[in-house]
Amino acid sequence: MPPVAALAGVQALVAGSLFAVPTVAPAAAADLGLEPSALVGTYMAVVFVLGILSSPAGGDLVLRLGALRVSQLCLTGCGIALALASGGTAWMFVPAALLLGCVFAPETPASSHLLMRIAPPERRGLIFSLKQTGNQIGGIAGALALPALVPVIGWQGGLLAVACLCGAAALLLVPLRRTWETPVERQTGTLFGRYGKALKLVRDDARLRAMALASGAYSAMQISLNAFLISFCVVELEMTLTAAGAALAVAQTGGLIGRVFWGMVSDRLGHTRLVLGLLDLAMVAAAAATVGMDWPFTTLVALCFVFGLTASGWNGLFLAEVARLAPAGRASEATGGVMIASFAGLVLGPPLFGLLVAWSGSYVPGFLTMAAASLAGAALLIRRRSDAPQGIC
Repeated sequence: MPPVAALAGVQALVAGSLFAVPTVAPAAAADLGLEPSALVGTYMAVVFVLGILSSPAGGDLVLRLGALRVSQLCLTGCGIALALASGGTAWMFVPAALLLGCVFAPETPASSHLLMRIAPPERRGLIFSLKQTGNQIGGIAGALALPALVPVIGWQGGLLAVACLCGAAALLLVPLRRTWETPVERQTGTLFGRYGKALKLVRDDARLRAMALASGAYSAMQISLNAFLISFCVVELEMTLTAAGAALAVAQTGGLIGRVFWGMVSDRLGHTRLVLGLLDLAMVAAAAATVGMDWPFTTLVALCFVFGLTASGWNGLFLAEVARLAPAGRASEATGGVMIASFAGLVLGPPLFGLLVAWSGSYVPGFLTMAAASLAGAALLIRRRSDAPQGIC
């Protein structure tokens, strides 16, 4: 449990760093004379595009340096990126986004590499899911803490506070490295050659390829929930911003619970890809029910919880299955390669959703389109389940 808790903490800070600028964007944009939507859209697009490039490289770094050392580098890079963003000028967000995009993605291959070595097969789904709760914890903590800090220390002080936490956490990993650090493996060839090996690993394995394609669709559904639920509630349901924010917080809480719950379900049933496929059916039903009618507030909140439970609850289970399907010793490479598709869903989902809103004048077609795409991903996982070996999968 110590490394699981540590890795969950690392992910919480990485997630908090990732969404720190969007959280303080209204205050920052007002000071800098920018539109908040333009600042957030451009910043996040740069971060996620670079995440597509840096995720496979994370597998190579893990083999060269060790999983915990890579986690330390990720935390340090996140801290420096936020320090740059706090510089007080608009152009400083450019190097901040470039650096953050390079350092946040390798955290996931690093943690998968370590957990695959220490997690018992019969508990792997739960352990990976527990680690993935860090993402929800970081998002919820940042959403609550940063807006409260801005009136006291300003948006720049808020970013610096998160940067300092990242630096402190990197130092706290030093004692763990003495016991839990993964062995360093000598690598040959160029970085681009090893990058290509990670992509080839996913391309040539039909099961990993199906996981990658499904993850892109699932990620698009997840980012659509997190990015557009508040706007849907305010614009179409005419809710107050406070009430809409509460609905999203409930959805995030559902995702936090779901990451543990679905891991336990998978370990009990022993068919991870089937669980992921059936989970998507519940995700689609929850999305359609949430946006399909003008519900009373209490009913809407309950539906948002189920929406979050499914659309934000699959990640740990997914990473555990990718690590299991990877050849021995190549879990970090497989994770980095598969996550290219995940980041592609994060990059392409919001613009497509926005185009659908502009075309139709409603948020409903956007949610339903993302649900249809995730259904296609679920079909891939269920179809490939028959080639799983007997036992835990």
